[in-house]
Amino acid sequence: MSTTDVWSRVPEAASLFEDLFRTFAIANPLLAELEERFWITAGVRIQNLVDHWILPEDPTLKAKLPTLGLVEIEMPEGDRVWKHPGARLPALRFKSKRTTPCLALLVESIEDFAQANALALDACHGEIDSGYQCAHLTLQAGELMPITRQGYNGFAPGTLSPEEAGKLALIREKLAHRPRTGDEAEVLEQTTKLAHEIVMEFGTGRATDEFFLAERNYYLPRNRAAQWQYAQQQKIGIGWANHDHHTYRSSRASFRALIQLFKTLGFITRERFYAGAEAGWGAQVLEHPISRVVLFADVDIAPEELDIDFASVTLPERDTLGTIGLWCALHTSSIAEAGMHHLECEFDFERSKSLLEANGHPVMPPFTNLPMLKQAFTVAETWAVPASRIQPLVEKRLLTSTEGDQFLTRGAAGSHLEILQRWEGFKGFNKTGVSNIIRDTDARRNA
Repeated sequence: MSTTDVWSRVPEAASLFEDLFRTFAIANPLLAELEERFWITAGVRIQNLVDHWILPEDPTLKAKLPTLGLVEIEMPEGDRVWKHPGARLPALRFKSKRTTPCLALLVESIEDFAQANALALDACHGEIDSGYQCAHLTLQAGELMPITRQGYNGFAPGTLSPEEAGKLALIREKLAHRPRTGDEAEVLEQTTKLAHEIVMEFGTGRATDEFFLAERNYYLPRNRAAQWQYAQQQKIGIGWANHDHHTYRSSRASFRALIQLFKTLGFITRERFYAGAEAGWGAQVLEHPISRVVLFADVDIAPEELDIDFASVTLPERDTLGTIGLWCALHTSSIAEAGMHHLECEFDFERSKSLLEANGHPVMPPFTNLPMLKQAFTVAETWAVPASRIQPLVEKRLLTSTEGDQFLTRGAAGSHLEILQRWEGFKGFNKTGVSNIIRDTDARRNA
């Protein structure tokens, strides 16, 4: 299966939003200045951070939206919003009292965004960490509305009581220090119990955002390219608001439990990949219906497992290690000590590549280069591998003694940062490209 068969390109709908943005930027020089600053400083396309637009009532435009694939949805609070269910595009809202457009820009902290860009905001509604906060800045011909979302997809500014703030602080402490060492099955069991506790307290949307905030915080100190990129994005005050997907590598034995953990958090399985008998890997894509988090979960797959739903069965141990199994054997799985294999964010591909490489973080050749999608990894962070992990692999003949000695001496490829650019609202991935990069990042290729 190829994801280009699952998700379509929607050029007409994407052009509508690009035209909205371009017209707005021309009419509002401040936004044009921010667009240039984001691009120059961090290689970020500000368009990728547009959460939604609020427009004056326009019956002609409303009548056109269904022909572009957008559907009107009524939110629990009564707000009506237009969204494209099969594309990665902003949402649209219409308000009869508006006379000019309002652009809602997603950031991780309104305070950081305003300070980094020297903006004197007119007002701010909602409390920090309340789930939804929005600020307002009147422009020459419209309004800029920086917003934050934390596991909430509506439009009502939130409140946070002292009791709720205390519970949130406790949950963040637990997530920051959750179990990662020891038996992998036990790590997953304890982590799933913690996830269930957070879901019961805060719901799946907020639980997911808090869980992956902690996961990004764990990943960041272990990858220098990501550290540099994050520092650039903090210079423009957006944090990781441009994240596209988080990737986890798992052993075969723990893959089913890992998927169950993600389902406990409320994730829905999307397309599955299997690249063919020669590739030896499989991946399950998962998406959350409330949070913006998308997951890519990788595992070794045997040729005879082509037709099974490998995310829902217990995979037996094999006498060989593929790229993913070896990575987990050398470093532990992503849910354990290793952390995420990579974090992927949306950029202007060529600009971000140039910035990373000019600052000492080389980028591998693109593994996807399609009209609607371009992707590449930074060169892997090399991690030390303890002898206690290498020796059992050599004894089981999963590694040669030469390979084991080289991993012990040189270390092995650890995590990456991935840079990605999407066009035409395409929200899928490229099976062939992913297969190539899994092959090219096999630790044995450089052992």
